[in-house]
Amino acid sequence: MIAIVNVSENPSPFGVHDYELRINREAVAKFQHKREDGLTVCLQKAAAAAEKAKWENAYAILMQLDGSNK
Repeated sequence: MIAIVNVSENPSPFGVHDYELRINREAVAKFQHKREDGLTVCLQKAAAAAEKAKWENAYAILMQLDGSNK
């Protein structure tokens, strides 16, 4: 299951909100989205957040294999 969940404390129909991208209930990325920008932009931001998280995880793994904690 893939879900984009509004995790804002006070969700409203307008303005910037905090979202989590979840895959099988695991939060894999967070991003912000202005609701007025619509679904297409929200999906693009979710995809960008997922891509960023993927590369950050890959970097962390490489650093562990390298033995450094930079």
